[in-house]
Formats: sequence, structure tokens, C-alpha cells
Amino acid sequence: MVAALEWWSGTECTLYTDPKSYPLYGNENAIVVLNHAFEIDFLCGWTFCERFGVLGSSKVLAKKELAYVPVIGWMWYFLEIVFCKRKWEEDRTTVAQSLQNLQDYPENYWFLLYCEGTRFTPKKHQISMQVAEGKGLPQLKYHLLPRTKGFYVTVQNLRGTAAAVYDSTLNFRNNEVPTLLGILNGKKYHADLYVRRIPLESVPDDEAECAAWLHKLYQEKDSFQDHYTRTGHFPGPIMSPPRRPWSLINWLFWSCVVLYPLGLLLAQLLSSGSVLTITAAGVVCSSVSMGIRWMIGQTEIDKGSNYGIKTAPLNNN
Repeated sequence: MVAALEWWSGTECTLYTDPKSYPLYGNENAIVVLNHAFEIDFLCGWTFCERFGVLGSSKVLAKKELAYVPVIGWMWYFLEIVFCKRKWEEDRTTVAQSLQNLQDYPENYWFLLYCEGTRFTPKKHQISMQVAEGKGLPQLKYHLLPRTKGFYVTVQNLRGTAAAVYDSTLNFRNNEVPTLLGILNGKKYHADLYVRRIPLESVPDDEAECAAWLHKLYQEKDSFQDHYTRTGHFPGPIMSPPRRPWSLINWLFWSCVVLYPLGLLLAQLLSSGSVLTITAAGVVCSSVSMGIRWMIGQTEIDKGSNYGIKTAPLNNN
């Protein structure tokens, strides 16, 4: 997927960050807090993981349904991705146990959190801001109200292991609306990511104070998005890491290993002359194509979950 973004579509990914923080990226454990407004925001996150050499050890707090997605979901399971049902009474213990397993993880990792809990849509934003008004919190223009309990449990379980929070805010130039299908069709996009490194010790230990800290963080993220909308860029200098060839080499290697024998098999089936065999091959190929299209559909905003809409407003926490 990273090879498709960087090498097939040629999407440009630009990093805005403090030059003093830049040398630490990829050399320490960190909690990454990313906004969730685009269909390929996860893919841009993977791209920066790859450029700093932590793609293989990157983790994410993901919804349980993704564990059952063929290939990708199974891979995530064996990579110790943390899954949640988005029901806090059940998730509190299971998420904490999964995070504890990272205490002695042998490589540097980034743990990605979407604190908004679901992708931004106008309807979800309207409901979320009703919650904010009911709680006396400032209105956000570009984000949903963050859900603080998951962030608090993550911070508490990774203290002493993770060194910092990477506050990450993503946007695309010229009001581009990127899609995974566009990437696979070779369409080029221009992603800009603004990252602030915040030492983990500056996040309060108390749960209520930690929640207030996260709300303030999202108010600041909103101001960064407003700055981007007005000026077309984020504040701060550009320190973009170059793309590396390893994702392309990996893709080419597995393409040769997998596609060549499959091509030979398909050629043999077609040359057999058997109507039944050819029909069966056509059904299998069609099923695979439909399955891939279904998986792509899971990233589309208009087919996203109702999480954030069904939830009772004042339970947003």
C-alpha cells in the first residue's frame, strides 16, 4: 500500500515540524495523535512510518471489525495491533492488557490513535458540537470532540515506555479529496502533515486533567487547520524525509513470487479449452475483484460506520 501511494500514484508527502524534534523521529517510542478526516489518512501515516523506519513496528488502536478483513486484518492480528469494540466497559481491560504487552517491545514503535473515534463527516460534526455545547467546551470547526478515556488509558499504560506524544495534523493541498481508489488508479495527491513533539511527562496523570489537556490539544489542532485553510500551508519549517526504495522493492519481489505462477496457472486454464474450467476461473477472479472492491469500500467516508451518530450525545467521552 505504501508503494502504491509513493511510487504508483507519486503522491507527495510534506512534513512540517521543529528541526530540533526531527532527529528523534524513528529513534524513540511515541503515541501519535492524528486527525481522522480523509479516506487515506491511515495510508499517509504508514508512509511517514516507513520513511522513519518504523512501519514494521507501528501499532494502532483499531475497531474490532477490521480484524476480520481478509489478509490485512489477519496481518494486523499477528502484528499485535490493539483492537477495541468501542464499548468502554468491555474495552477498558482488553486495551490495557494489549498496551501492557508493548512494555518490552524490542523495537522502536509508534502507536497511532484517532481520538475522535470515527471519521469526520458534517452530520457527525453537528452532533459532536452539540455534545461540546452541553459540556461547556469550545466549538471545533475541523474536528470532532475527542474521546478522552482511550487516550488516558493509552498514556497511563505506555508511561515509561513511550517518550512523547506526536500531535499530527494532516491536510491536502488545493482542497483535494483523496481516495484509495484514486491512489490505485494512479492519481497524484499532495499531502501536508504538521507534527509537534510533546514530551509524555507533560501530559497530566490525573484523568480529569488529562481529558482537559486533550481537549486543549484539539483546540490547537483546529487552529492549525484554520491556518492551513487560510494560507495553504502549516506553520513552521519543512523537514521532509525522502521516500525510501524498500516498499517498492518489497512490492516488486512479492509480485514476482505471486503473480508469475498465478499467470502461468491462468494461461493453462484458458488453454485447456474446458468451458467448466474457464467458467470456474472467471468466477474465482470475479470474486477476488469484488472482495478487493469491498475492502476499498471500507475506507470510503460515505460508507463509514454510524459510530458518533448513534451514540447518545452526552456519553461522548
